[in-house]
Amino acid sequence: MIGFVLRWWKPFAVVVICAGLWLHGYTTAVYRCETRHKLAAAKAATAQAQAITELAAAEQRARLLANELEDAARAEPPATSACLPRSRVLRLNSR
Repeated sequence: MIGFVLRWWKPFAVVVICAGLWLHGYTTAVYRCETRHKLAAAKAATAQAQAITELAAAEQRARLLANELEDAARAEPPATSACLPRSRVLRLNSR
């Protein structure tokens, strides 16, 4: 009986160590999973922002091209006062 009283803590220590190891593994897995999800959301947001930026750049290029065509059409002096020359009309219509 005295031997059991002196060694009662050993099974208890094994249970506590196992519980501690399980808790450590569980919390580590949870943090890794959360980090993975946050990283995926950040990548998706970055891709979406890049797509929006590319769309805005394409719209800006189209707007600048339209302005250049319009300026080129307006820069050509009219041949007659009655109507616009054919090349000028075609440039205005190409917008």
